Amino acid sequence: MFTGPTRHYHRCYISAPFGIDLGALTVLLDERAIAWNWAATAAPGDLSPAIAIDRCDFLIAIFDGSRSDYRVMYEIGIAEGLRKPVLALATNKRVNPAVQSLFLVVEVGLRESGKLGFQLDAFLATPHEDIFERGHLKPPQHRSVLPRSEFPPTILSEPHSNLEKRVFDVIELAGGSAIVEPSNQDTKLRPDLLIWLAAQEPQLLDPAVIEIKRDASPAQARKVEAQLRQFMSVSGIKSGFLLTEREPPLSFRFKSPNVFWLSVDHFVALTTDGRLGWYVRDLRNRAAHGLM
Repeated sequence: MFTGPTRHYHRCYISAPFGIDLGALTVLLDERAIAWNWAATAAPGDLSPAIAIDRCDFLIAIFDGSRSDYRVMYEIGIAEGLRKPVLALATNKRVNPAVQSLFLVVEVGLRESGKLGFQLDAFLATPHEDIFERGHLKPPQHRSVLPRSEFPPTILSEPHSNLEKRVFDVIELAGGSAIVEPSNQDTKLRPDLLIWLAAQEPQLLDPAVIEIKRDASPAQARKVEAQLRQFMSVSGIKSGFLLTEREPPLSFRFKSPNVFWLSVDHFVALTTDGRLGWYVRDLRNRAAHGLM
């Protein structure tokens, strides 16, 4: 898990199909001193959803592919109208396309404590745009990035090298955010950076994990791939990067289509031009079809 998650969220509204087993979610919220209110069927004396959501700091929306998802969508609409941050979770792949077009929906089982806790901490540690801002981003050079002081000091350690700082800075200049050395209780690996670049490719880069080395041999790259894949597996992250000062060997291919080896220069250029998401998706599709 992230060490020392943010504490400015104190109350959570959970919008979920009635009767669903919330699994580890309530335990994870309790561990973070976050009070929660589960949306239930209306009963005399119950608060209306609008009032209940307005009294909370953020909303967790849970989709299970049933007809109840429409009520969850309705309550997401209330939260967005009130400009409350929304964490959208799906227990399976049957998610309404309208939701997928507006939100990054994390597919995770409610009993997968490691993945669920990681996604919750990632959500708590990052800035959020509401529906009125989403899709109307300013160009990167004019992007207003949340000040670093808004993050908890225990999370915001400084990049450990000039290469790390260069990558960290270009992510923020591109309108994203990054955390140095995230950790997860289910793996010993602490990658160099965890990044969010929703504007460029939400499905693959929001978030993604990065390991940065000055140089790496193919054998070392294989070891990094295995470590990144382990971290990605327990954390529910879709993409991982190995970045080095030199370009990778032309003949080298990772076993996973979700891990990419780029030079720092190439990564910076793609991110600055807003093409990183397109480039990663193209590489992933080519690898999946055996074209690499």
